[in-house]
Amino acid sequence: MHLNNNQLKQALFLLILFALGGFLFWMLKGFVSAFLGALVFYVLLRQPYFYVTEKVKRKWNRYIAVAALLLLSFVVMVLPVLLVTVMLSGKVSYLITHYKDILLIAEQWSGYAEKYLGINVISSDTVSKLTTLAADILPGFLTATANVLTDIFVLYFILYFMLINAREFENTVRKNMPFNDENDALLLTELKLQTVSNSIGMVVLAILQAFTALIGYWIFGVNEPLFWAVITGIMSVIPVVGTTIVWLPIAVFLFVSGNHWQAVAVLLYGAIVITNIDNVFRFVVQKKLGDVHPLITFFGVILGLNIFGFVGLIFGPLLISYFIILIKIYIKEYVRNT
Repeated sequence: MHLNNNQLKQALFLLILFALGGFLFWMLKGFVSAFLGALVFYVLLRQPYFYVTEKVKRKWNRYIAVAALLLLSFVVMVLPVLLVTVMLSGKVSYLITHYKDILLIAEQWSGYAEKYLGINVISSDTVSKLTTLAADILPGFLTATANVLTDIFVLYFILYFMLINAREFENTVRKNMPFNDENDALLLTELKLQTVSNSIGMVVLAILQAFTALIGYWIFGVNEPLFWAVITGIMSVIPVVGTTIVWLPIAVFLFVSGNHWQAVAVLLYGAIVITNIDNVFRFVVQKKLGDVHPLITFFGVILGLNIFGFVGLIFGPLLISYFIILIKIYIKEYVRNT
């Protein structure tokens, strides 16, 4: 096939464009989580922004509205996460710093297990590997904590410009969508529904299960009940196993330590109360927000943790949900109409 001069110039231009775009993406890939966070916050804040700047009797100045919404979102959504992160950072740093003492305790547990069950849980080789791993984790963990602060700053920097020019931003997105108006509206509605379901739904579920777990852990004498309640809430985002990862080992530890009735109580409380909080919430509340399939959440959490770290608990399921939505819209737009 013969290419004329204009086609060659166009091909060269596209090659340079894609090469430059790839280079820029590679250099800025560390800010992907901040951009996704800004997108999630925008979806949650756009309606209140439009309400106070366009619908109330005394319309707010848009700069005041944006400043108020950014401050409110920080206090309600970001500050609690930062406090939890600080608490977990202190605990994890302590655990890593005193990993040798912890491994000695683990070896004692292994001895009990081998004595009563005939199972050697932790071998000397495993202890050696864990020792090496623990020595390597702390610097990376501290770096990750510092990166969270940078991501929050960039997130709000992007969010500010998205909100302050919200109408122009949305009009530009709509104009450049490769779908008809009906599918454009459907896409935006689905994106909003999935964003609210994954961000608000998962966070509310985590808070409910953390609070429920805190009550049980405190009543039954679990050491550091607040810490383990927070861990329980975080684990609630993982489908099927979820909070069992936390309360079951706690019950086993209590039993091995000689606190038999407390162990049985934690086991029953976890199986009957904490687990059913998850079931009731998903059935009653999350169905109304948006029915997210457990497989999407499960693989989304794995994907998100690998790419984004801790915040991937929310962003991972969102990415998979967005991908599935785009497939549905594409089929409706181009496949069924052919």
